[in-house]
Amino acid sequence: MSDRNEIVQFVNANSFGIMVTTVDGVPQATHLPFFYDEEQNLLLAHMARANPQWKTMDGQSALVVFSGPHAYISPSWYGDTTSVPTWNYLAVHIVGRCTVLDNHDELGSILEKTVQFYEPTSDLPSRSDQSFYQNMMRAIVGFRIDITSVEAKAKLSQNKSPIVQQRVIDHLSRSTDPDSLAVAQWMQERLQNE
Repeated sequence: MSDRNEIVQFVNANSFGIMVTTVDGVPQATHLPFFYDEEQNLLLAHMARANPQWKTMDGQSALVVFSGPHAYISPSWYGDTTSVPTWNYLAVHIVGRCTVLDNHDELGSILEKTVQFYEPTSDLPSRSDQSFYQNMMRAIVGFRIDITSVEAKAKLSQNKSPIVQQRVIDHLSRSTDPDSLAVAQWMQERLQNE
């Protein structure tokens, strides 16, 4: 995937990412909802203060993985006996430099953007001065990741002929698995736009 708009839409649609940093040389991962600030080319998020990962990530590079739909592809679907099983999938890997934002105003801004992204009709940000909200804010740490690289991949049998791709789409479309159906849809859209 190389189209920036498609990548942004993909990240926004699959925004519950896995952030990986290292703690004393050991990889550590946390699953978090992210807000992708396209204008400033950064990711915003927060985590529980009880999570030790934040204590070492300031100034460190981080990898955030956003996974999309994925599905097993049987070689029997190709109509070619020289094929092997594979997996079709979509994913975006974002790498960037972490900055911990423990300032009350910065944290409030992250929370407001995040809540408005996930629930645009929420009145929660307008109640941010309430003591309950303030107490909850003390239990979290915000951070930003200034993006340095993006790797986006859509492995959708594009190395196969259009006829074989359509066979794969047909098989996936008969599945009851939501991921298989989503992969079929991605493949169909790609095939139609070729």
